[in-house]
Amino acid sequence: LHTGICYALGACFVVHLMARAYWVGLIGLRRAFPNGIDWEGTGHLGPVTREHYRSTLPDHESLVARADRLASSLFAVISMLTLYLLWFGSLMVGVLVAAGVLGAEFGLTNAALGIASLVLVLLFAGIPLLVFVLDALLASRVASLRESRVFALLLAFLRQVSGLAYPRRLILPVQLTLQSNTRPLLFFAVLAISVVGIVVAGNMRVAAWRNFTVSDAFTYLGDDEVRTGLRSTHYEDMPSGIERFRPWPRVTSFTQRGSYMQVFIPYQPVRDDLVLQLRCGVPEESEAKIDCLRELWSISLEGRETDLQTFVAAERADLGMRGLIGVVSLEGLAPGMHTLEFVWNPDPIEETVLDDRYDDTQFNYTVPFVFAPEFERALD
Repeated sequence: LHTGICYALGACFVVHLMARAYWVGLIGLRRAFPNGIDWEGTGHLGPVTREHYRSTLPDHESLVARADRLASSLFAVISMLTLYLLWFGSLMVGVLVAAGVLGAEFGLTNAALGIASLVLVLLFAGIPLLVFVLDALLASRVASLRESRVFALLLAFLRQVSGLAYPRRLILPVQLTLQSNTRPLLFFAVLAISVVGIVVAGNMRVAAWRNFTVSDAFTYLGDDEVRTGLRSTHYEDMPSGIERFRPWPRVTSFTQRGSYMQVFIPYQPVRDDLVLQLRCGVPEESEAKIDCLRELWSISLEGRETDLQTFVAAERADLGMRGLIGVVSLEGLAPGMHTLEFVWNPDPIEETVLDDRYDDTQFNYTVPFVFAPEFERALD
């Protein structure tokens, strides 16, 4: 959301500055040339063109007033939208976080988030629309409704609930002033489209930041095809902006030249704690917690399992992650392409549903690499 607000603010402030600069220029011209355009000095235009411009161009005072109204209105709308979207974002995050925490307790995180989203839609769109239908459409046509105390109490209650989503003292002074002095329906439509556009633009920007692509242009090399191939997040020497959002295992480089390969396994509480609590409960000793983390993963190379007891706890401030770090032996490995395989939750508990966020109880990661040792080997 904050990304969309920044983009919207940037665009609106540019337009506002242009309008205000034009207004300042007009004020300066009026002071320097009080009489405005001297039509007698525009003989180079020709009589027909000059008469056309003289009859169609607005006078100087109208231009000044229009530029001032545009700049002032735009600045008011910018300020109102910024403050409102901050309120909207805070309310939305609070409701969704509370729903996610409550849903996780029962293994129904997605269901709880879906219900919370429906409540937010009703709060921000459903109730205001209901108030509009009851008051502007029904009460304006049925006199008995306007005199009904029950109907008035119902509208008062709905307005109070709607006030949670739309703070009246923040929004209505600006909205009603502009709406009543311009085209009401057009203003409301532009305002609603602006709010939706800011949210959509922010979400698309975040999606583009976190994912390789947000389009379906890569038809022959989609997510399924590259899942078992090379993905830069698995390699420390291929840094990218999406690394911090992917808690995937990492190795130092695609090309390995030594006898050992360094491996980092991130620990993500949102993902891992679901299984760790089932496997280990709440271990009291620090070493028991690390042992439980070690049991959560398996690493194999050419069918050879790696002993994770040698892996130690690690903190990666550069990634903002904690996890386990260790090495995988490349002894006896022939030069060439190989694949290191990681399995999250290698021995899932049968008939256990972790949470409705996960369709599977086991994740597999493949990390291809080339083993190119510094020494030469005799050819057969």
